[in-house]
Amino acid sequence: MAVYEATFDVRLIRLDVARLSLLAITAVAVIAIPGAHAVDTSIDPTETERVTVTGEATGSLTSASPEKSAEQKRQVSGAFTVKTTDDMELGRSSNFEDLLQRIPGIFLQSENGSEVSKISIRGSGITSEDEPLGVMFLLDGLNFNQGDGETILEDFDVAALSCAEVFRGADAFKYGALTLRGAINLVPFTGYNTPQFQVRLEGGSYGFFRGDMRGGAVLGEVDEYGAIGFRAREGFREHSRENTEILFADLGYKFNDQVENPFYLTLDGTNRNLPGGVTKSEMQNDPAQANPLAIPRTGTRSGPTFGWPTN
Repeated sequence: MAVYEATFDVRLIRLDVARLSLLAITAVAVIAIPGAHAVDTSIDPTETERVTVTGEATGSLTSASPEKSAEQKRQVSGAFTVKTTDDMELGRSSNFEDLLQRIPGIFLQSENGSEVSKISIRGSGITSEDEPLGVMFLLDGLNFNQGDGETILEDFDVAALSCAEVFRGADAFKYGALTLRGAINLVPFTGYNTPQFQVRLEGGSYGFFRGDMRGGAVLGEVDEYGAIGFRAREGFREHSRENTEILFADLGYKFNDQVENPFYLTLDGTNRNLPGGVTKSEMQNDPAQANPLAIPRTGTRSGPTFGWPTN
């Protein structure tokens, strides 16, 4: 039997492996060198791309936005309606009748086509005559009614409202135990939810003209909003001319994320002629006529003075 003996030189194997490793490192270096970029040692400044960071204001703590008001639908179990001014801006926006119309359970009546003299929620306040009575009105949750319960809505610019929250019946108890008849919370614009500047002009028949200019801004912890409005009309009936100027402004200061203090200012002046009431037969004969007793007259020695000034 033949025996074969094989011997290997370990040093040769180690040498071959070393050669292969050196060749691999050399190949990688040759491939990577053309793709390398030279280091810029220039001292010239390099212009980088501008980065703009924007953010939104957190909003007012006391005056809720229409979106926040709509969230109350999930919390109020009964009849509750939020009416924004978006629909009103599609047509005439002269008074509260234009804002609150077509709300279920509410009846509105205007005595002379300009101011609302009667607002009834589910029958409450139906007997009011000159001013709305029997319904609580609030401005950002603050009572807007007078001591006798009446509310002079013409002292408030309807164009300055962001929305109106209408609570019918016992749903208004959140504002006190005396609101069983219902409550209407008026939410004005603030610097957080209004354009910086906006102008609106309206015109119509019988000499109707309305214009308002408004705007707002947020300056750090302060938000401001202001609106100036003017309304004029000749009226359909005799002795029904009207001129009204109104100013509304609110200023809010946010002390921190939980405390805010708003200030409200309203100035208005009205020069109005009231045509008075007429009988049904008089209205059928001449619907544009005015009640003679509503027209101021100058008295003479031969007779008394009829009528009274209404300006």
